[in-house]
Amino acid sequence: MRRAALALAAAACALGAKQPEAATREAGHGKPRKKYGKPYPETKAACGVVMFGTGDDYIQYSARNAQRIAALAPGKNWCAAQPDLDRVLVVYFHDNKKADTLVRKGLGGAAPRFELFYLGTRAKPRMAKFEALPGTKRWARDYKWLRPQYYKRSPFRTTLNMDGDAVPCGARLVEAFRAFAESKAAVAGLWHVGASYSGLNTGFMAWDKEKADPLLAAWADDMRRAILANRTIRHDQPSLAAALNATSGVKVLRFSEANVCRVCRADKEGHCASTCAADSCWVDHRDWGPNYNKAGIDGIAKVDGGTKVSKWKLTPAPAEHEAPG
Repeated sequence: MRRAALALAAAACALGAKQPEAATREAGHGKPRKKYGKPYPETKAACGVVMFGTGDDYIQYSARNAQRIAALAPGKNWCAAQPDLDRVLVVYFHDNKKADTLVRKGLGGAAPRFELFYLGTRAKPRMAKFEALPGTKRWARDYKWLRPQYYKRSPFRTTLNMDGDAVPCGARLVEAFRAFAESKAAVAGLWHVGASYSGLNTGFMAWDKEKADPLLAAWADDMRRAILANRTIRHDQPSLAAALNATSGVKVLRFSEANVCRVCRADKEGHCASTCAADSCWVDHRDWGPNYNKAGIDGIAKVDGGTKVSKWKLTPAPAEHEAPG
């Protein structure tokens, strides 16, 4: 009897010791699983968000955004392919060996609710089927090559990429997944119209992994050709636009500026008084250029040093929205 009791106690202890590890795995923070014999994100779901960071400062402030997204509680039935999914899973890709420390600093010491996935170096990637940077030259914006690579390797069937300056407007964020599923498109995003090209804004872009595969492959091909021919590349969106023009049968959903909000209201000093200025906003994604919002959404405000002001002209707040004097 005593031996049986001791055996049961030992089994209970062993089970208890495994529980934290199991909980971590379930949350998507465990060791990467293997795919094609190489590391691959642990997180698995039909729908989810991916992010990418490389620089120290960017990783710190965008980690707050990833944390905000991962903490959303949208309820069920927002992911058409997995109706019981009741939270938004996030995988944060990076190639910075200090990312764990930087994320903790950005989160004020809190543990991330999202999976951090190390891609390896650009010359020697460690993720399954991830292509190394073409050629041997390095330059300031060579991280742009990584965009089509991690898009193709997303662990989600339906993926939403969010840059660090794309701030979710609460649980309304999942309306992007609903709209995308209803459209039956291959890709979706806000349509950028510029002097040199017109195409999708990749900073808030959704895609179906299977339907978009030919486009993502063509995008990587176009970037590879440009890099090998010019030994450099400054942006990834022109290559995506060229690939979209060259790839037939790719259905595109153009998100509305009523949902992907680009301009905020101003306070009396001309600074952003609020984000997500309208109830229709899924995300606040202004074009910040090199600057960040003085008013400070946690995910946007500069981590070290002074905060700065957006380059966009701000819309004055209507009188009825002004605080009483």
